[in-house]
This record gives sequence, C-alpha cells and structure tokens, in this order.
Amino acid sequence: MKDKRISAEELKVLIKEFLKEHKDGSLATCMNNIPRCSPVQYVVGNNLDIYIFSAGGEKFKAISQNPNVCLLVNTEFINFRQIKGVQVFGTATTSIENPSLFDEAKEFHPDPYILENERDYLKVIKIVPEEVVYLDSIGDGDRTKQVLRYNNVIIKEDRELVHR
Repeated sequence: MKDKRISAEELKVLIKEFLKEHKDGSLATCMNNIPRCSPVQYVVGNNLDIYIFSAGGEKFKAISQNPNVCLLVNTEFINFRQIKGVQVFGTATTSIENPSLFDEAKEFHPDPYILENERDYLKVIKIVPEEVVYLDSIGDGDRTKQVLRYNNVIIKEDRELVHR
C-alpha cells in the first residue's frame, strides 16, 4: 500500500476537483429520528460550501428540525474495492430561513439566468462542511480514507479490507 498522506491544502484541491467534476449527489437528512436520502444537484462555492437548488420537499422540513446533513457524491460503484467519492458532513441552512442564500448561491451556478427565471419556484440549501471524507480506491483498491476536519487531515485505513 502506498503512503497516501497529503497536506490539508492538497486534500482540499482533490475534494474540490472531484466535486466540480460531478453535479449529482445524495443528500441524507433526518427528521423525527427517521433518516431519508434525496437525489440532488449541487454547485460548489467558497471554502467547499455546497449549494443545492430544489423545488422543495421533505428535506427542507427535516433541515429545519435537524440541520446536520451528509452529501454523498461518488463514481459508479464497480465493486467494494473500486470506487471514488466524497462525503460532506455539515450543517445546512435553507433559503426559507435565509432568503439571501438564493443570491449567494446564484454566484456559483453555471447558468444564473435560468435560476433568476425560476426564482419563484426554487429554494436553496447551503451546506457548510465540518468534515469531508475522500476515498479513491480506483485502480489499486486501497480503501484508505482521507478526512478533512477543521483544516486537519486524518488518515483512516480500512484494516479489515487491507490486502495481506
């Protein structure tokens, strides 16, 4: 297994590049102690902040009760050893509570004109990351996870899956 230790700045670059390569993810929320997962489209803002545009749904009600969320973005699942992805754990706010989030998020969207035309029908979720888990096991199957937490990098080896 190769040494995957990298600096916090290098990890931020890898995470941001991966997130920008994709636009779809799964947003996990929890309401009344019942977890749920919703397919979403997102854009990446400053400091790895995530903005999700949505017509609505139960996720907004869940976030109002419990702002702790997780966004999963990953490549196609080849097998348990061959996948690349990012999990963003953080605190979410919505444009229902903070209407200025729409204009803040619009700055990062590739087509702000379409957003402006849909303004009356769209809501925004902003996720401020607290912990971001990066895994790239494509190729060598090494499931060592790089965790970015408060600008510190933590390495988590999956000892049960390490080849001997």
